[in-house]
Amino acid sequence: MPRKVRIGKITRAHGMKGEVKFLPFLIKNPEIILQIPSFYRRKEKDSFETLTPQIIRPAPGGGFLIKFEGVEGRTAAEELQDLELYIELEELPPKEEDEYYVFELVGLKVILSDDTPLGEVKGLMPVGPYELLEIKRPNRKTIYLPLIEEIVQEINLEKGYIKVTPSPDLIKVQD
Repeated sequence: MPRKVRIGKITRAHGMKGEVKFLPFLIKNPEIILQIPSFYRRKEKDSFETLTPQIIRPAPGGGFLIKFEGVEGRTAAEELQDLELYIELEELPPKEEDEYYVFELVGLKVILSDDTPLGEVKGLMPVGPYELLEIKRPNRKTIYLPLIEEIVQEINLEKGYIKVTPSPDLIKVQD
């Protein structure tokens, strides 16, 4: 069975003709969304329903506007709000050397430059020009660190960690 990965989330209906606004979880090259032939919505644990796009176009302010086959009118589009979409892993293009997909980062351990454990990546949140790493701390609190070169020293997918050097104040304020 082909592996499906979360690729993004429908945030809201757009207009009156059944389009939705879609925000991809891709950090680099979100424009690959324009080439995706089929999306999937989870029905049950291992059961998916196919959503076939008729039109995909860039949205003003970021993300994409998608019109799916069979979704007619605003009411039908509103029913898709907050829906996470999946694609088959094989549909993703090969990555460049320093590229990664969001689903690869979720679950990675986050460590400080001295190898002190900080927590685990639970997700990413786009906030303008960069993303925030959502990190669940051992004390069950969540902190957010910008995914920028000044803070992220290394992303090592093979060994399963992200090494960061945030200012002590940034961690202390959020803890």
